[in-house]
Amino acid sequence: MESDHNITIQLVQKCRQGDIKAQFSLYKRYSGAMYNIAMRLTNNKMDAEDILQESFITAFNQLMELQKESAFGNWLKRIVVNNCIGFLRKSKVYFEDITEQIQAENMEEEPLIEDTIDPAKIHHAIKELPAGARTILVMHALEGYKHREIAEMLAISESTCKTQYKRALSLLNKKFKNPIHVN
Repeated sequence: MESDHNITIQLVQKCRQGDIKAQFSLYKRYSGAMYNIAMRLTNNKMDAEDILQESFITAFNQLMELQKESAFGNWLKRIVVNNCIGFLRKSKVYFEDITEQIQAENMEEEPLIEDTIDPAKIHHAIKELPAGARTILVMHALEGYKHREIAEMLAISESTCKTQYKRALSLLNKKFKNPIHVN
């Protein structure tokens, strides 16, 4: 049985040769995960669907620029995230620097999610966060981007990024009235 890694490499190579079936196979393989990223960042089903489609079109049009076929998933994820950021900018999402509103001692903690809280409730609460705080929380806690990377992508200061992240955690803590911590 062939590994997923090798299948992706072969599909990318076929896509570069114009194979429509290979494009559809790559789409089926990655669309679910990429949709989830877009949905978490935009918080809107129709916008997430549009961004997903735009991202795949971009990826297939720029496939020759991809250096390593094995990196397709990460490359596509970056396209999706960048398209979401572009959408958020057009939607006038504001990443407010609220450093003074967050206490210094809270800035030092780097907490973990409690196992006792229902993940569905956490997911719902994240969807209700202000767009700026939600975006940064999703990018850092769920997608694994470092604050420095997020700050560069959003054209904000690293301090603002960290502050928005802490604001998101604080709002979630208030919602559940007990600490929610994220790595």
